[in-house]
Amino acid sequence: MMAASISFSEMSTLMEKMPIYADYRTADDAAAAERVFRRAMGYLLKECGHHLLTVAEKKSQILSSDMEQTIDSLIERITLIFRRLDREGLVCLVGNCEATIVELEELDTRLILMIEEAMGLVRELETDVPAASWFKTEADRLSEDLAAFSEMTEERNYLLGLGWESEFNLKEKR
Repeated sequence: MMAASISFSEMSTLMEKMPIYADYRTADDAAAAERVFRRAMGYLLKECGHHLLTVAEKKSQILSSDMEQTIDSLIERITLIFRRLDREGLVCLVGNCEATIVELEELDTRLILMIEEAMGLVRELETDVPAASWFKTEADRLSEDLAAFSEMTEERNYLLGLGWESEFNLKEKR
């Protein structure tokens, strides 16, 4: 992981919104806490996507089609993460609650570090820096980070009882 590049206020805001799983006493409490944390992560990922699109727009005349495709691919990865962050359903910790909480806390910490790295990588692609070097060195790393983030988000969903099958259960209840 690279050195901190997310601002102190962004990092502290995200950390303040981290769930306290012991407070998940009711389904409503759990859903509310999850919504707050997921929105905070989503906001920072949205900032990453917005920055990528802004750079693509400002440098459109000098970006190759491969570079534009890379940006599109990165945006698609962020979109998949949003779909996973938007998963709804009844939050119900799976397995042994204490062990699940420890695993969730570890995942949350890793996700925050990945957001920090993603924001740092995206911010390295500034409008006044040659884009070619960023695409050669950082784009693949960002893509891998976003893929790992997506997988961890899905793992987190599973531990919270929000696996993909929850989408079917939710529809049945409507």
